[in-house]
Formats: sequence, C-alpha cells, structure tokens
Amino acid sequence: MRQSIILCIALLATSCQPKDVRPGTWIRGEPVETHVANWAFTNDIEEIFIETRPWYLVPHSTTIWCVEVDGQLYIGSYGEEEKAWERNIARNPEAKLAVVDRTYEVTATPVSDPELAATLDARYAQKYDMADVFGDEVPQWRYYYVSQPGD
Repeated sequence: MRQSIILCIALLATSCQPKDVRPGTWIRGEPVETHVANWAFTNDIEEIFIETRPWYLVPHSTTIWCVEVDGQLYIGSYGEEEKAWERNIARNPEAKLAVVDRTYEVTATPVSDPELAATLDARYAQKYDMADVFGDEVPQWRYYYVSQPGD
C-alpha cells in the first residue's frame, strides 16, 4: 500500500508540467497579477503552456503556439478534431498560461472573424516554419483570443 502511494505521488510530481507533445496537469511559474498591456514579449517565444479546467477537476495542460497582433495575444490549434484543451475551453473559457517562468490567468475566446483568422494564419506562418513542421499539407488552424480579467 505504501509503495502504491509513493508511486502515485511520484507520477503526479513528474506529470505536472507538459513537455513537447506530452500533456500535463498543473503548470508552474511565478503568478503575474498585473494586467499585460502588450503581449509583444511573446514574439520570440515559440512555445507556451496552457492549463485548462476539465469537468473532472484535475487541470489539463499542454504545449501550444502563440502570436501577438497589435499587442493582443492569440493561441492556436490545428487538425480536424478539437484537442482536449479546446473542449475544456468550450466548457469553461478560464485558463492559465505559462510563458517562460511566469503564469497568467486568462480567458480564451474562439476567433470567428475570417479576416482576423487570415491575419493570424499569416502571423503563424511568419513565426513558425509550417513547411518544416507539417510538410506540404499545412492543416487548418483554429484561433483563440486571450484576454485577462478587466479586459
């Protein structure tokens, strides 16, 4: 019994932060309580983490890409099927982002404006080498606007 408890604690401790394509649970970082007026500092950061709140109460976190447009932050997902974090956002748009070693409480809202989505496609293509990652078949992307309390 004691070994089982130790094993469970060890698994939880090692599975917290996501890594590459492996999802995690709780993300770590220094909480930022002040409002971010301009997310341009993310322009040189390729990957960030998002922690969402599933119905089963244990956070789900994963690695995602982001771009900044006019000071605003957008995150994206691709493929025909929604990812687990997107399904969680559909139920509860409140999330936490980890950017380098800091965390931010945010709300993620789907982008429905086709013109903005086209701008985001171009920004993602600028920031990320889509051909290197996906080859000749770059998938369709879905984007989410990131806001903070008080926006």
